[in-house]
Amino acid sequence: MSSKPTELEAAMQRALAERSADAAWSHLEPFRAALTRDPEVASAWAVLLQASPSRPGAVEDLTAILDRFGAADPALAAAAITALVRVDERRPLDEPAIGEGAATVAARHAEKLLAALSSEASADADRGGALTIAYANALRRLGPARDADAVAAFERAIARHGARGEWLVDLGLCHKWAGRFRAALLAFRKAREKLGERRPVLFHLAGAAIGAGEGEEAAAALRALGLAAEAAPERLPFVPDLPAAQLRVPTRGPGHGLAAFVPDAAASFERVWVQPLSPLHGVVRSPTFREAIADWGDVVLWDAAPTGTIPHEGRAVPVFPMLAVLKPGDERRFRFLALEQTDGQVRALGEQLPEGVVLYVHGQRVEQVCARCAAGEVLTKHEHEAPTEHRAVFGKLLIPGDRPLPEVRDALEKALRAAPGVLMAIPGLYEALGLTQLAGKNHKSWGVIERGALLSARAGA
Repeated sequence: MSSKPTELEAAMQRALAERSADAAWSHLEPFRAALTRDPEVASAWAVLLQASPSRPGAVEDLTAILDRFGAADPALAAAAITALVRVDERRPLDEPAIGEGAATVAARHAEKLLAALSSEASADADRGGALTIAYANALRRLGPARDADAVAAFERAIARHGARGEWLVDLGLCHKWAGRFRAALLAFRKAREKLGERRPVLFHLAGAAIGAGEGEEAAAALRALGLAAEAAPERLPFVPDLPAAQLRVPTRGPGHGLAAFVPDAAASFERVWVQPLSPLHGVVRSPTFREAIADWGDVVLWDAAPTGTIPHEGRAVPVFPMLAVLKPGDERRFRFLALEQTDGQVRALGEQLPEGVVLYVHGQRVEQVCARCAAGEVLTKHEHEAPTEHRAVFGKLLIPGDRPLPEVRDALEKALRAAPGVLMAIPGLYEALGLTQLAGKNHKSWGVIERGALLSARAGA
């Protein structure tokens, strides 16, 4: 018997005893030359890459393993394709892939290998079943375009080879990210029966239960995780004293020209503050700048795994990817654009509005502008006056649903009359009130402010 397998086995045992991936790889790396010659080396390589998918050259190594051993060893192929899926999972699922990602490579190899699989291997759960599940997970990572194919592959493997707990978790994830929370909940329930009280399964089950409106079941799962979750019939769970977090929300235009960092036609992400009602859902507490599927006051569901963290007031705040809007808020939100003479004038207006109404400032732009340009004469040839400081402020007026719009309008107009140095345009408010003439006047003021603050520099002021 060759000594190489014994040496490899000893190396793997030493690798498994290590606490870091780099240390584990130090034991396996000496066998690199045998990666495409020895299937045992290739198998150990694929398994370790599943645990360390950020390793440089992972996709190239796994592709080499599949090209060399995939057709002859479906179990090894399944391990390599699963490792490619782990590589792809470094990209949050709400983030679009750029170019050909690892999941595309995995799906392409899996399709070819499954098509050539023998009847004997297809009937074996550890070969045909595992390979089909690996393929389904690769498809799951490819998003809505391959969602139906992913579900079909999961169901095909489970129907033929039985419902393994890990396979049910993967099926549940596929349903959850597609917004099919009732189907996801069913899969996670079955997974819990087979795998027991594993933390990831409990978190997945709680999230799917919240999405499906099963508040008491979600609360029970959260309590099993050690959280003080409260529940009542037909209500979502509540966990008290959770700190504020941030949510990453997909957005698209229109914004407005003063802060056009992203073209209106392009999709992007914004971070908004949320007040968690549980570790998986809560209320949006800051408005979006661009148009988004969720905004201030909405109750939203997010995934348990954060996309990252941001530092804020001495703590690392998690940023979660959004899954769904659970309940749209009844709040009204209106964009505004204003000119102020001195810093803070616009913010001061908000202090004079009715209780609960928020004048939220997204930002400001300070320009040294000719007075005539600021008044809207940018496109008219004129003798430029000495530039003075003009402060353009932009944001949203946020109105709780129980506040009558006329009451807010009256308070805002009163505050503006007492602040003659402020020019504000908020056309949406007047449109909502059916005041067409005033809405048109505000649209015109918006254009004047925007052109004066943004275009004057191009006109040579």
